[in-house]
Amino acid sequence: MQHAERWFAGSFVLAIAVLVSAAPFGLAPNSTSTLVILVAGVVLLGLPHGALDPLVARNAFANIPAYHTLSFYAAYLSAVCLYALLWRNLPTAGLAGFLLIAAYHFGSDWSSRGSALTRFGYGLTVVTVPAVFHPSAEAQIFALLGTPYAPAFVSVSRALAPLAIVAGAIGAVLQCKQRKRDLIEFLAIVAGALLLQPLVFFTCYFSLLHSPRHLLETARDLGLTDLAGIVRRSLPILIATLALAGLFYLGLRGASTTGRILMTVFIGLAALTVPHMLLDALASASKRRCD
Repeated sequence: MQHAERWFAGSFVLAIAVLVSAAPFGLAPNSTSTLVILVAGVVLLGLPHGALDPLVARNAFANIPAYHTLSFYAAYLSAVCLYALLWRNLPTAGLAGFLLIAAYHFGSDWSSRGSALTRFGYGLTVVTVPAVFHPSAEAQIFALLGTPYAPAFVSVSRALAPLAIVAGAIGAVLQCKQRKRDLIEFLAIVAGALLLQPLVFFTCYFSLLHSPRHLLETARDLGLTDLAGIVRRSLPILIATLALAGLFYLGLRGASTTGRILMTVFIGLAALTVPHMLLDALASASKRRCD
């Protein structure tokens, strides 16, 4: 556990450095391998960080007489389904909501170690900067996710990217004396977002930095001290999530295989992030009251 906490951020920085160095030599992953890496990374390293949510809820609401595990699952699943339906019927609104949620949620990676400026800059950098040097790839991804306004999303992202980088850089420099590693992480984020294909960068960030950090912080709060225990408690929810994702994928019609995979991954992540964030907020409020 301590070993994982010490080295996962270094793995992210190393992965970015290797991929950025290899790209000029034509060693970047092709489209097929990128999709395989994306799915594998999200499933094996990404989804588990939300699979502890039932334990988070039970720990946070244990003193509330009205709380019941079945009620939690019903509310959680309802939120997931509602957001998935929103995106399927109003893809532009669904995508816009996801990008806003992602920027805020990714910024929370530094909630315990950075200022509000740092969180704003880092989160917005992850979401917007990939469009700077890869507008066509970003537009293609947005179009595959269902919006007819993909160029507008790219334009907005490119306009916000300089603001994100400046805000993140200022935040990183101001806290550099306390945590030099945050500055290194930010430099790796900017380099990866600028120089790697968007899906490759997202996979590295989501799977190697964001998810491990949240998973280990949540496990620590729950008193879970070994990786085997985390895996054992995460597995049932992870299996159920994959089953729902499979049903969603099979239910998609009129899209290419690539489009169906991307919709399943990103609509699924968006739908899961909504109740995940709400639970985080409620659990944090409950913890503050207890303290």
